[in-house]
Amino acid sequence: MKMILLASAGVMVMSAGMGYAACIPTPSCSSLGYESSSSCEGGIKCPFGNAWNCTLADKINEITTEITEIKKVIEEGGGGGGNTKDCAIGSIFYSDISCSYGKVLPGKTPIGVVVYTNGAGRGQVMALKKIGDYIWGGRGTDIPGLNNFSSNSSASTDYQSYSNTVLITAAGDKNKYPAAWAAREYKTEGTNAGDWCLPAAGIMTSIKNNMSAINAGFVLAGGDQLGTSSYIWSSSEYDGNFVWHSYFSYYYDYGITNSDYGVSKGNSLEVRPVLEF
Repeated sequence: MKMILLASAGVMVMSAGMGYAACIPTPSCSSLGYESSSSCEGGIKCPFGNAWNCTLADKINEITTEITEIKKVIEEGGGGGGNTKDCAIGSIFYSDISCSYGKVLPGKTPIGVVVYTNGAGRGQVMALKKIGDYIWGGRGTDIPGLNNFSSNSSASTDYQSYSNTVLITAAGDKNKYPAAWAAREYKTEGTNAGDWCLPAAGIMTSIKNNMSAINAGFVLAGGDQLGTSSYIWSSSEYDGNFVWHSYFSYYYDYGITNSDYGVSKGNSLEVRPVLEF
């Protein structure tokens, strides 16, 4: 038979079978996190004294507010702040790394439109407008480490916009490779210089295959639509003299070419950066 005796200063446990008694001190309120001497809405009172834990109440309120905001964004057609899992091609991309499709969400700043996704929550966003016309640069130089693509079908599989641009800028300064440096120095609200890059050739192919949805996104976000006269540099190299660039004409299956009308690295074409997410 066991007896349990409670005392105000602690708890005494007695066991007839074991033949011993032990006193366990009552824990203090402060040691358990009850640090407020006054009550608070939603707070929890210490069971051993007149103290309160208000931190937990604040955390509950914070989480409740966050859930409410996320539900509001989802109901309005967005993907939720910081959640890019549902960013489809043609979605408007915001400075807080969230998306919406078919409408601009109030209180948010559009910085681009999603032009490519890999089906696993990652993709690339193109800037709302071109940032200028620039020479690609480095004519006669085959950039070390940068893959060469000898056909438009093979170039259309290149989505390495960021790593390509890093290799180009590592090969020379902005005087030698103006287009890549202009893309790297571009920034918007929510992004920094170095975040943006020259799109790889495969991004142009994705644009060609999804032109209607992408242009609809640009219109909603206040950007410039893309068309057959949009000749945009890619970061995908053909060889030491030529680079793949966009050519969205209907008779180019992949939306890219490397040397039409004599265009080479020494010519000036549009730079319209992309951002990987």
